[in-house]
Amino acid sequence: MERAAEGVRMFVGRTAELASLRAELRAAGGGSARRAVVEGPEGIGKTALIHHALDGEAGVRVLTVSGEESERELRLGVVRQLMDEAALLNHGTGAGPCGVAAEPGGADPCAVDPCAAGQAVCELVARLSALETLAVVVDDAQWVDRASLRALSYVLRRVRVGRVLLLVACRDLADPWLPDGLRRMLAGDGTLVVTLGGLSASELAELAADPALAAGRRERGTYASPADAAKEALAALRTDAPCADARSNALRLDVRGLDVRGLDVRGLDVRGLDVPAGERGSAVPAGERRSDVPADERHPDVTAAARRLREHTLGNPLHARALLTILPPAAMADPGVRLPAPETYRRPFAASLHACAPATHRLVAACAVLGGRCPLHVAAAVATGIDEPLNTLEEAVTAGLLRELPGRLIDFPEPLARAAAYDGIGAGARARLHLAAARLADDDGAALRHRAAAADGPDEALAEELARFAAKAAQHGLWQEAAAHLDLAAGLTESPARRDELHTAVLEHVLIGGDVIRAAELAAVRNADPRPVRRYVLGRLALAAGRFDEASELLAEAWRHTEPGFAADVAEQLSWLRLVTGNRAEAANWARLSIEQPIAGPVARPHDVPALGGAPSAGAPSGSLAEAVAHLALDEAGQACAVLKRAVTAAGAAGLPHHRLLATALLAVAEHGLARWDEAVAHAEAALAEASALGQRWLLPWLDAACVAPLAAKGEHDRALAHAVAAGTAARRMRHVAGERQADLAMALLGAAELPADACEGGLGFVPDPRPARIEALVADGRLEEAERALDACDREGRAGGRRRQAERVRLAGLLLAARNVPTQAEEAFGRALELARASGRLREEAQAGAGPLQEPSSGGCLLEEARALLDLGRLLRRTGRRKAAAERLGAARAIFARLGARPLVERCAQELEACGLEPPATVRLGLTPQELSTATLVAGGLTNRQIARELLISVKTVEYHIGKIYTKLGIGSRVALAAKLAAYGPEVSFPASEAG
Repeated sequence: MERAAEGVRMFVGRTAELASLRAELRAAGGGSARRAVVEGPEGIGKTALIHHALDGEAGVRVLTVSGEESERELRLGVVRQLMDEAALLNHGTGAGPCGVAAEPGGADPCAVDPCAAGQAVCELVARLSALETLAVVVDDAQWVDRASLRALSYVLRRVRVGRVLLLVACRDLADPWLPDGLRRMLAGDGTLVVTLGGLSASELAELAADPALAAGRRERGTYASPADAAKEALAALRTDAPCADARSNALRLDVRGLDVRGLDVRGLDVRGLDVPAGERGSAVPAGERRSDVPADERHPDVTAAARRLREHTLGNPLHARALLTILPPAAMADPGVRLPAPETYRRPFAASLHACAPATHRLVAACAVLGGRCPLHVAAAVATGIDEPLNTLEEAVTAGLLRELPGRLIDFPEPLARAAAYDGIGAGARARLHLAAARLADDDGAALRHRAAAADGPDEALAEELARFAAKAAQHGLWQEAAAHLDLAAGLTESPARRDELHTAVLEHVLIGGDVIRAAELAAVRNADPRPVRRYVLGRLALAAGRFDEASELLAEAWRHTEPGFAADVAEQLSWLRLVTGNRAEAANWARLSIEQPIAGPVARPHDVPALGGAPSAGAPSGSLAEAVAHLALDEAGQACAVLKRAVTAAGAAGLPHHRLLATALLAVAEHGLARWDEAVAHAEAALAEASALGQRWLLPWLDAACVAPLAAKGEHDRALAHAVAAGTAARRMRHVAGERQADLAMALLGAAELPADACEGGLGFVPDPRPARIEALVADGRLEEAERALDACDREGRAGGRRRQAERVRLAGLLLAARNVPTQAEEAFGRALELARASGRLREEAQAGAGPLQEPSSGGCLLEEARALLDLGRLLRRTGRRKAAAERLGAARAIFARLGARPLVERCAQELEACGLEPPATVRLGLTPQELSTATLVAGGLTNRQIARELLISVKTVEYHIGKIYTKLGIGSRVALAAKLAAYGPEVSFPASEAG
């Protein structure tokens, strides 16, 4: 899509499509004739895409013609148009009107036969493409006359060589107006087909932020209120801060012209604006000012507007731009504002409707009032006076006004169609239709909504009915539906005080329903509700949005004036706040206070807070996060997994996304403990994506951290590191102490940072204990005293755990013994670790077979520890010269690792097997010995010589000797060159596991 600014249009999106078309143009410039098709609905940007792909290309001549609906029957009209365009090039070809020299007394070939016309076009294309690259564009092919389309088919079949690109744009290649032969050629091999869909929300956000559109709105004065104009001017100032002073001054003049008294400017940074000092922020109640929030989150108008615009227009650039011309993002972001159909859509829709019978008018209007997707008989009953509903529907479908769905349902083809139909109904007719729909509605909610839409002014009785219905919906977890009915009730209430109370309730319900972004938009609307409950709701919003200082102030004030009805909720929110800011003792105290309140909060889950902080409270309900955390602390990942699956389902049924997202992240932790890494990654990243979309910023550090361990186990180190870095960045920005700790643990798990001093404190988190991996790294690096102290610290902690954790401790002790060259005792330790891991697996299988408490297969973690013990035992046996026995253990370990998907450990097994003399084919191809290939792989992996020596159990001098031989054999002189060399030989060299097994 393009944007207009001083006569110039900026292109938005379509990166891949542009690249494809430009690649075709380059290929054509090389002498290979190319053809391409761009298809998509009206207004989707086909013409803009083609022009942007061709404009500015040096040495390219463009011939553009287009069909016109009114000239569809003009024989060879487009061919003549093409010849006329070519004549304007004035290349001195001596061509006649059709581009070819007419013979004396001969007839014009373009007037006789499409094939003759096609031959004339071929000759013209040949001459012009001999001079420079030629692009021939046929736009709106669906309106091109049939004779010209046949001539085009002739050209496409014959132009095979030459510097020419033939580009056809049409709405749909399946259009029956296009000749069959032409359709087959355009859809066949050798033709690039680019099908355009709508722009994404992010691309529409870029379009919505276009200063040219804002300037146009200022010229036309198309603002819903002075507040919207002020907000947009402020946003423009922030966007253009680095720009010249002249532009800023111009914007200041626009703002000075506004009467800002009484406007709600919460969340707007008015510094630098020419607003009277006494009026800045005067409408912002104490405790509602935003300070340390990133600009993109203080001003979500453009993002929210783009999201709604995408849903409303399906991303059609023509209609999106038309709407942005008449509505500013601030108004468009308001969910209470019904988006209209733009003139670009309304006019053709109205013309199609006008051509239909009156009964069709009534059916379309009824469907619009019913909101689309309704049974045909209901729409006919609402419309009244429709004798033949099926015939009426047939006419509406043929005209493109409605579509028929299975089950005799009807709907509009797209949201804009419903908006256009609804906009076209008069106020009186609309009210009558809504009342008819209310009488026929099969549920109370729909009837109430229709009655509200038909109201012609305040109606206190109806408002109370809506509020009562909202209360019932909230009891069933339908928080967003409840919010919608409360909003309708507010619109029907005459009392300003009652209206503000209802708007506070709307904000609370939207927030509990998880949509923090929409809640922030609602909170920006002026509200004089003085009750403490509003402070609680705003504090809850600030906590979810990651503004902890603001949340602390608001929640503390709400608690000082608390009432029994929401005291438990306030205390629970203060408990979460203390947990994320690092005060676990206070978090536990506030959770206890929440539990002790006589009226339990409808959405409070206070038992979960101290459990996540490492201080579980007694009496946690079954199926809670607290119960799952207790299982995880005991190394009972299978039981935890079962509990968490139930918790996810229950939170979804209760309509509590924040609780469901936490449960999903902990489910990923449990699945990691079971070595189900694919499932763990899928759950953790899905929760992270949903939390980001909802604006639940306070959860992001935890959810990012939950992604790290399973990705690292799968060998996807870069993705794991990206999540760890993101967790740390988000936590530091919010001063999220608990999130910072999880990020630090994640970095330590990846070996990218030192282990935090408080690694043993803070209860269970979203990152598994990094100390075992740290101990292994210390042993590999020769820091044996540090490794021993770390292992002793783990033993002194006395943390509860099953046989798997015991097996892990014994195996780590065996690693220390092996590094200290005590092979007999090390072998005994590895043997005991192997027995413990296998015994743990047998016990769990027996429990499952006996229908015991464990209902989840959970032997993955035991298998992993068993394979680790086999790997370490195999390495020890190889070191002591028992290569055959070593190969047996290593092969068994590799099989388990491969089954679990632990690629890094599979690679380590392969390296050990190579050192045992099991040579992979890569050694032959590279001319390296097995030991040299193992060394080369570790060098390419970034290890130091000392680390390689520890890994391969050889001396540093031997490593240096091997590296010298490798460089000589491969003809290279650096580690970077070695890494590139191995990468060039493919994954079987970079990852020897694939050859070894």
